[in-house]
Amino acid sequence: MNGYAPAEGRTGRFKRGEKVGLRFINGSAMSFFDVCIHGLTMTVVAADGQNIEPVTVDEFRIGVAETYDVIVAPRDDRAYCVFAQAMDRSGYARGTLTPDPSLTAKVPGPDPRPILTHLDMGMGMTAMPGMKAMKGMKSSGKKMTGNMARYMWSIKRR
Repeated sequence: MNGYAPAEGRTGRFKRGEKVGLRFINGSAMSFFDVCIHGLTMTVVAADGQNIEPVTVDEFRIGVAETYDVIVAPRDDRAYCVFAQAMDRSGYARGTLTPDPSLTAKVPGPDPRPILTHLDMGMGMTAMPGMKAMKGMKSSGKKMTGNMARYMWSIKRR
């Protein structure tokens, strides 16, 4: 998070009752992140630099190269953990919003690792026009041949 490793984290200061604007940019090459600030709701006011009708959320998912601007309004003089965990739960970035640098926020453990299906990842091919014939299609049990077999072989070898 802004060049800080998870062990130390980035610290941002606020005064109780003030509104704080935060910009989240996913600068990763391939990872999606689930972002939350434990104990605070976030109001998303812009997506990829475009103002949007404000939406209040507890958590959001940010994709590669996406940018979200949020506003938070801490009401207590305590530290809050800004937590961005990789969607596959392989790692995280974290920071702290605090009125006093001597206050720290507990770093939560990652959520359970999600088990995603092809449908969850946008691969529900039966929803695509012209693909209705594939609905309910079952494997013939035949061995793959040709280009598909070579492709699968190269994936397994890596």
